[in-house]
Amino acid sequence: MRRKLLTLSVLVLLLLVTSTTFASVSYLGPAGTYTEEATILFFGEKESITPVKTVPEALNLVKSGQCQYAVVPVENTIGGPVYNYLDAVVNDADLVVIGEINLPIRQTLLALPGTNLKEIKTIMSHPQGIAQSQDWLKANLPAAKLIEASSTAEAAKRVSELGDTTMAAIAASRTAQVYNLAILANDLQYTHDNVTRFWVVTLKQNQVQGNQRSALVALGPAQSLPSLLSDIHRKGFKIVSVHDRPAKTILGKYLYVIELTGGKTDELLKISKNHEKNLKIRILGAFDTK
Repeated sequence: MRRKLLTLSVLVLLLLVTSTTFASVSYLGPAGTYTEEATILFFGEKESITPVKTVPEALNLVKSGQCQYAVVPVENTIGGPVYNYLDAVVNDADLVVIGEINLPIRQTLLALPGTNLKEIKTIMSHPQGIAQSQDWLKANLPAAKLIEASSTAEAAKRVSELGDTTMAAIAASRTAQVYNLAILANDLQYTHDNVTRFWVVTLKQNQVQGNQRSALVALGPAQSLPSLLSDIHRKGFKIVSVHDRPAKTILGKYLYVIELTGGKTDELLKISKNHEKNLKIRILGAFDTK
């Protein structure tokens, strides 16, 4: 029965995706980002995808109706939650999550062809790419200047365009072919278990229900959280993660992002109603994972 429900939810999502005649998926570009790889993994090669410069821009395309979906990186094994991207999703009541991708991340050092590792004085990457590669950088290029870019692929693109042999980028190996760069070093991340989680985000009217994971946000004081978590556990859910974000109202009030497995979505609605006196709860979605 569970397999049938999973198959049905995927079928409904595919029907929604293929029914559109415009670019259906926006993602953090340019070409060659890990987000692009995650997007293709979830939607396939045939879908029309639109790279943009920032995650807020990707979400704005969804809100304006120019795209049906956006793929957003939300957490990494090493770097932890990507809070600015996570905030952009959970603070917008119009958005819901309908899918998740877990993508293994292998960071590589890219430079112009013919460049020697000893020449490198400046390294560019997304903040997560730099964070995931810190140990390798300290051991091999401790004096290099680190510059943050909007994405790993944007860093590779800039290294290619600038034509400076003292510069390198931390990015995916597939990015080397896109921007005609050479790989100077592989596996810069300090663990082979390095994984980034991506959410597939859409508007409420496009929402479909999956079965593998649920997510909700709860706004309120810290002392109200234990009771909520206790009820969630008692109803058969397993708590996967809890992240707190500032409510930006008064001290002691937070926005909690809670992810779960198991249980039933109907039970979450009942739990939310039971705690509405102390917490403002919104269910982000019930979705499947790839």
